[in-house]
Amino acid sequence: MCKAWDDHKKRGIQEGIQQGIQQGIQQGMQQGRCLEVYSLVQDGILEPEVGAKRVSMSLDDFADAMQKAGYKIPEMV
Repeated sequence: MCKAWDDHKKRGIQEGIQQGIQQGIQQGMQQGRCLEVYSLVQDGILEPEVGAKRVSMSLDDFADAMQKAGYKIPEMV
């Protein structure tokens, strides 16, 4: 009975590790996408409104997230 329990436990741990890896990959991809959009907005290639829409944020949340990540929104004329 102990071996069966140990095997079951090991399987659960492995599944948890795999789920964690997948979540980490997804979060990393999302973060990378945001950083790319921030860079495009900072460089004036995208309008801030378009950048916010691309990462599914409100303009205010987008501006805050850009600032926290070390990017600046170009001055609007």
